[in-house]
Amino acid sequence: MGKHRFVIDEQVFDVQVHTDGGGHADVTVNGRSHRVQLPEATSARAPTGGTTQARPSARRPVSGPGELRAPMAGLVLQVPVVGQQVRVGDALVVLDAMKMENTLAAPTTGVVQEVAVLRGDTVVRGALLVRVG
Repeated sequence: MGKHRFVIDEQVFDVQVHTDGGGHADVTVNGRSHRVQLPEATSARAPTGGTTQARPSARRPVSGPGELRAPMAGLVLQVPVVGQQVRVGDALVVLDAMKMENTLAAPTTGVVQEVAVLRGDTVVRGALLVRVG
């Protein structure tokens, strides 16, 4: 069990977490309850109270070779150009999600074959953004 208070862009979020020991938790955010599945590494113990730092999820939407997909919903701020040579880890797309800019990296070394979004597009989690080949 744990109680946390987060302040994001001057908005306060009171969060309570109750784990069931079976890989799930009941999370209450400002009085609204959610049932969530915990990542395998954290399901064995409940969080403790106090300051908590958010960690990016290691899970990514299922992608084919060379595909870069949106790990979260957001607004596209920057996209590459078809034909651009990139190396694995190069910044390709910038998404604005919850007022935070998230730079997404090239999944492989190659040439940008397809750009499936335009600057200003709103995308959902898992949407194809770029294909590198």
